[in-house]
Amino acid sequence: MKVIKNYLYNAAYQLLAIILPLITAPYISRTLKPEGVGIYSYTTSLIQWFTILSILGIDLYGQKKLHLLGITKKN
Repeated sequence: MKVIKNYLYNAAYQLLAIILPLITAPYISRTLKPEGVGIYSYTTSLIQWFTILSILGIDLYGQKKLHLLGITKKN
């Protein structure tokens, strides 16, 4: 029973993931107009670049700290 319930939840999620953008995209495009959609896209792309760079920095910082922690524990 649990597998069937999980399957139905997953199927509903997949369906919503396909249908919702088909409904919301035209509405948002009409509401924001071309200039608004362009500004939104540009802003989103900038945020994505900063997110990528910050994730890279956090990973490297964490690796460095773990490495230094390992060195100090061995000594």
